[in-house]
Amino acid sequence: MTTSSTTRPDLGTPVDLRRADRLIASVPYLLGFTPANSLVMLVHAPDGPKTHTIGHVMRVDLPDAGSVPELVPLLRAPLSGAAAVTVVLVGGDPTGDGPAHRDVMAALAAVMTDIGVPINHALWTPEIRLGARWGCYGDEACRGELPDPAASTMAAVTTHAGQLTYPSREAMERALDPDTDQALARRAALLELAASRDEATPADRDEEIAHACGLVRDTVARFRSGRSAGTSPVLSDREIVELARALSHHEVRDLAFGACWPPRTDLAAAAEQLWTVLVRGVPAPERAEPASLLAYTAYLRGDGPLAGVAVAKALEARPGHTLGKLLDQALAHAVPPETMARLAQDRTGAFAAVADRAENAARRTVSGESWDDRPGGAGPG
Repeated sequence: MTTSSTTRPDLGTPVDLRRADRLIASVPYLLGFTPANSLVMLVHAPDGPKTHTIGHVMRVDLPDAGSVPELVPLLRAPLSGAAAVTVVLVGGDPTGDGPAHRDVMAALAAVMTDIGVPINHALWTPEIRLGARWGCYGDEACRGELPDPAASTMAAVTTHAGQLTYPSREAMERALDPDTDQALARRAALLELAASRDEATPADRDEEIAHACGLVRDTVARFRSGRSAGTSPVLSDREIVELARALSHHEVRDLAFGACWPPRTDLAAAAEQLWTVLVRGVPAPERAEPASLLAYTAYLRGDGPLAGVAVAKALEARPGHTLGKLLDQALAHAVPPETMARLAQDRTGAFAAVADRAENAARRTVSGESWDDRPGGAGPG
């Protein structure tokens, strides 16, 4: 059963839980994609069930009524401490004038009672689009037609923040589809050649790590400059291979967390763009490293669905990948992004220091960008 969890409401704009039609129209922008045949749960923050603050949003594939009890293990940890949930069921044809899948919602109500979290409002729509019908399970008079989701406040906020909203989860997954088999084969051959050269002529470990940090930092700077100019850098096979080799050092990958903090800055957006290019362009098993970085960067800015897709890419490329498993567990238990942020906060300065060491040793000129070159100076930690 496919699940998604996100905390996108932390963008700073409250979601109006009192207007059911606007709430439903906001769901695609809360999730990052337009759901179909789904149960969506907007989890109320633990300061009262009537609060207008959403802690996070969860989505599961729409089950049949008999399978709803199987959701208990998936929901118990993420809903721990929640004051209530608002549920939006997407899918199905109406029965008469009322919502579809009443048996599913009744089974979910029993599950939520077992978990100890009340359903504040239960809503239904066959699909989320302008003019689609919607209704309430508890009040036949509570119904109408949806406003344009693209005109919602949440749509404006997420667009301004540079966050993409995909037409479907499948479209989100396709955005991380790998490059052509031919391109991946060329890069795999280059990686094998470089590995054989390493065996023949081992490099100084400290110098290698410092050079790798400088390479990643400089490439993020290129992507940041490209974003400012409205362009996207194109990486050659050799550049992709060099970056894959750089990130294969766990010290470099872990230090690269520093590029992800604070989230939603130009620097973090540029890093996320680079990780995305590398997820598509690096062959397995090396793909696991940029995929885990993409998952982490998306996680920090509250995009749980994209983080989940990226984690799946990491674990597919390298089953048992340590960071991938950690992020997978964090998503499953809805660990707050601010908790995971400590990994990045602890490394904002360390990455720049290591990269600068390589720069000074080689006496080369670089772009002048650094992880701490961001509005307001260095990030916390």
